[in-house]
Amino acid sequence: ALFQVLPVAADVVVVGNANLPKLDAETLNKIYTGRVIQVGGVSVVPVNLKAGHKLRGQFLGELLNSDDERYIAYWTVRRYIGKGVPPRELDSSEVLNFVQSTPGALGYVDGTDVKPGMNVLLKR
Repeated sequence: ALFQVLPVAADVVVVGNANLPKLDAETLNKIYTGRVIQVGGVSVVPVNLKAGHKLRGQFLGELLNSDDERYIAYWTVRRYIGKGVPPRELDSSEVLNFVQSTPGALGYVDGTDVKPGMNVLLKR
């Protein structure tokens, strides 16, 4: 018999700058929806992958219980009523550098991109 190899969904791993503590899913949700702007006295700088990126869809689904359309609509309203701006969007190749070089920064990457010594805040 032939075995069919199915593509496995990536592990979404949230990584942060060295100055950030570990996070739980609820705090992460609040950071990405603009309701928490500091963790442990550190101002957080969340970054997102661009809309339509597969890992972004997985992140929004698994950790924010949302999808691109609802997430963008949510931020459109928040921005309109003056409640902040959505996280900056970066290419997947830029996330790790940005997170490591920016105090308070956090983002998510494919588990295979995590290098030893990186500050893993949350693993799904």
